[in-house]
Amino acid sequence: SKGAVAFIFGANFHVTDSAGKVIASTIANRQNDQVAKIESPSKGNIRAGAFSRDGSLFAICTVDKGLYVYETENWKTVRSLDSEKRCNALAIDPSGDVLVTADKFGDAYWVGIFPDTAEKPHILLGHVSNLCAIDFSFNEPPYVLTCDRDEKLRVSRFPNAYNIQSFGLGHTEFITSVAPARFAIDNAVTASGDGTLRLWNMHTGELLQTVEMSKYLAKYYESGAAVCGENTYEDRTAANQRYGILRVRAVDAIESFVAVVERIPAVLVFPFRQGKLGEPQVIDIAQPPTDVGVLGDRLVVSYTPKASGELVAVLKYDGNQYVADDELTTALSLNVTTMETETVPKIASIFVWGNKMYLERPKGEEGDEHDEQ
Repeated sequence: SKGAVAFIFGANFHVTDSAGKVIASTIANRQNDQVAKIESPSKGNIRAGAFSRDGSLFAICTVDKGLYVYETENWKTVRSLDSEKRCNALAIDPSGDVLVTADKFGDAYWVGIFPDTAEKPHILLGHVSNLCAIDFSFNEPPYVLTCDRDEKLRVSRFPNAYNIQSFGLGHTEFITSVAPARFAIDNAVTASGDGTLRLWNMHTGELLQTVEMSKYLAKYYESGAAVCGENTYEDRTAANQRYGILRVRAVDAIESFVAVVERIPAVLVFPFRQGKLGEPQVIDIAQPPTDVGVLGDRLVVSYTPKASGELVAVLKYDGNQYVADDELTTALSLNVTTMETETVPKIASIFVWGNKMYLERPKGEEGDEHDEQ
């Protein structure tokens, strides 16, 4: 809502405004009179981050159990603490008072952010499988939406999450992302390693629609544009054609949902009309994505790292369809830098952590399921 985007890399992050200017950073040499200094987390690489709905707070979790919440007005740390277990995802509740974490042991923890809510963190709800995604619905009172590696969406009433409203059952692989929307307060869309988006009625758990990514993206494998192979993704899979969805998000400004898929250099935008996902616009991008963010009606896509070239791309809505936003892409490419390295890191496939049998871990890393990659 404040027009800010956070770019996370390793144990650091930059924050830019809607014009692509860095306004805050954990990197010392980027901090000056115009760039606010953010206290860098001291607990390893950042696993996930989330803004509050009004944009006044930003929270991160790290691989070494660190939790940090910042006020975005001055980027001062509001709260920092250690989580009970390693977190995969987190979300700030609609009131902005509570941080809820989703961890690798299937528990979601309630964490008060401010002194008047800063009671001891406690378990809000539990799954019997690794939690992969979490968010809050837009209805009142809200639901807390949690997704796990055992293909389930759980819809729980908040804050009394022991009251389960429904389960969404139907995915055949781990769920990677969940997207509620202001324009569809009764619904949520989930994304999965099974290559589908699924539309749910949150109140009843009814599966309303299933969208197969292969229908729109098989051409990228046929043409050779999809990036796969042992030198690009750290897995040992023999399957060439996969459509593991990395992220789905609501684009409230145009009442649509956007999705990006591992290995495939494309962005899909699905209009939401008459309670259904319509035929998508499929937009080619320069490289396979790692994530997509929403900035009003713009889409900010981060790329898999290469030795040279852009790290991000921006798409803008021209009133009819999405086109390249060359101006903002150029600004971000000039301003958003990560770090110098002698070798470009390989990207771990989502199927490495999503596969329950751990048959696809890189060789030599077939250890305990709670070891960090």
